[in-house]
Amino acid sequence: MNKPMKNALVGILVLLLAACGPFETTPAPADAPEPIVTENPTNVPTAVVADESDPEIFRKYIGLNYPPLPAGLSDSFSMMIQDSDDHSLSLVLDGQNKMLWLSKLTHRDSSGNAYWEVKDVVGLSNVEPGLTLIPDGCTFNGTIDHEILAAGKDGKTVLAWRANTTLDIFEVIPANGIECQSDKAMSLD
Repeated sequence: MNKPMKNALVGILVLLLAACGPFETTPAPADAPEPIVTENPTNVPTAVVADESDPEIFRKYIGLNYPPLPAGLSDSFSMMIQDSDDHSLSLVLDGQNKMLWLSKLTHRDSSGNAYWEVKDVVGLSNVEPGLTLIPDGCTFNGTIDHEILAAGKDGKTVLAWRANTTLDIFEVIPANGIECQSDKAMSLD
C-alpha cells in the first residue's frame, strides 16, 4: 500500500472515531448500590446487589481494632469460623443497629487474649422480621461450606453470605441451594 493511500485510510479512521464521540463509561447513579460479584460454589459468577439501608453507618467500623469495643457497642455473639485459625464472626449491637462483623486475628497478648481487626461489616437492622441467623453448619447443594452463613425463616433460607476469609469480605450470595443446621442459631429480632 502506498503512502497517500495509508494517509487516506488513517484520516478516515480518525474521522470515524471522532464521529463516535468520546470513549467514556457512564457512571452509575450516586444512590445506586454497587453490585457485588461473587462466585458461588459451582463457579458460576453471580451478581447480587447488597441490601443495606445506610452502609456508611456500618462501614465506619472497618479497620477497628478491638478489644475494647467502643462505648455504646455490645458483642451479642462471637465465634471462630470453622477451618480458620484467624477469622471470626461477631453479632454486634449499636443501640438499635445490628451488624455482623468479619474480623481477623491481629495478635495475642502474653496472657493469650485475642485482639481483632474488623475487616467487613453487614448491616442487619433492616432485615425482614422473624429471621433467624445461622452462622455455621451451612451447605450448598449438599456440600458443606464453612464460610457460608445465612438467615432464614420457617425452615427456608432467605438471605445468605459468604465470609470470604481469603479476601476478608462478606459476599452476598443467592439463597437457592443453601441449607443450614446449627446449634448456634439466634433470632435477629
